[in-house]
Amino acid sequence: MNTQYLRYAVEVEKTRSITKAAQNLFMGQPNLSKAIRQLEREVGITIFNRTAKGVEVTRKGAEFLSYASTILSQIDELESLYKPHPDGCIRMSLAVPRSSYITDAFCRFLNTLDPTLAMAIDFQEADAMTILHNLGDGSTDLGILRCQALSEEYFRSCFRDMKLHAELLWQYSLQILLPEDHPLAELSEIPYHRLGGCIEIVHGDSRESPVALSEISPGAEMPGSSRKIYIYERGSQFDLLKQVKNSFMWVPPIPQQMLAQKGMVTRPCSTTAILNKDFILYPKGHILRQEEQDFLQTVRQTIRDNFSLSH
Repeated sequence: MNTQYLRYAVEVEKTRSITKAAQNLFMGQPNLSKAIRQLEREVGITIFNRTAKGVEVTRKGAEFLSYASTILSQIDELESLYKPHPDGCIRMSLAVPRSSYITDAFCRFLNTLDPTLAMAIDFQEADAMTILHNLGDGSTDLGILRCQALSEEYFRSCFRDMKLHAELLWQYSLQILLPEDHPLAELSEIPYHRLGGCIEIVHGDSRESPVALSEISPGAEMPGSSRKIYIYERGSQFDLLKQVKNSFMWVPPIPQQMLAQKGMVTRPCSTTAILNKDFILYPKGHILRQEEQDFLQTVRQTIRDNFSLSH
């Protein structure tokens, strides 16, 4: 069986159009149609039903294409592992939560790479569902996903359904990030009710605070209406915290060196029990390349160097 025909069929499934697939594959539509028909004859099933609106995948076709995608993924994996890139380029695709400790580790990792080699590395900071989607569609090879302990079972079921290898990286309590001159910065621990009237900065792709009501101790309710600013770039959070009076943000632990550089402090909240977990994720069957292993080792070392682990 011609593996190139498998790639043709997978592209047709993705676009749901012979015409669009042919354009994406830089080939003529008649030649693509001929290749698909030949593939269908070889396997003895109808993979696609042709309609006026494009093509539809048959039930047998969907089953066949699922196997085909797995085979192609394994072939690509073998090539990436054992076939050197002709340009000697280091290629990686990472999707991670917005987190200063991961960014710090990523920078440390980059500084260990051979400076004579070219690199093409995708480093995306995203929410949990986007990270899962990227791992599912193959646009990301390696991810780190963050979830609250309360949601762990739901996400573990997602990992199983998506056939993802999942490894607990570490767990920790969220902290409150403040500028050094914030009125609450003088406290060693900040009671939740003291945040009343302050402005919370939240990453807008989730549109909700990292704090669930169930994690607030009884009697610690925050008075007054909620005041929030939604942002979409992690870098802007420090500018806002510095310049907007009485603003704060819930964050994972941040290396002390980075806090000092930004003029920030973190404080625990004495009336919450917000436990988060970060998981390393990659598709089952994916063999971690050396640079991926090195990145993860740097992440682990960054955690050991800066924080007391809680697991």
